Amino acid sequence: MELEIILKPGGDTPIYEQIEEQIRAGVISGTLAANTPIPSIRALAKALRVSVITVQKAYDNLKHQGYIETVVGRGTVIAQVSQEMLRETKQKELDELLEQACRLCGLSLEELTAALETIYKEN
Repeated sequence: MELEIILKPGGDTPIYEQIEEQIRAGVISGTLAANTPIPSIRALAKALRVSVITVQKAYDNLKHQGYIETVVGRGTVIAQVSQEMLRETKQKELDELLEQACRLCGLSLEELTAALETIYKEN
């Protein structure tokens, strides 16, 4: 699997966060499996035409979060992420999406709960 990252320069999200988000999403979705090699910092910076420092910051954050690791002789690879960590990450994303939905639609907690119950029962 080749790592494909699409950047939106000039947007509200810094480039290093865009790189982080896309790699993290690949891990969470299973598109990037454990032990899958990813490009070196220099190679990715060159491919994306961004600063090495930008990619370094993204990789450092992903290492700190446990999504990637450096293996001697292999380079940087996708880390073995526990099911617990994946579940927590998905729950956090769901919480953020629900919060956004409530703000955008002006829903109360009761209205949101009722809507979710309806959707759950229909599925």
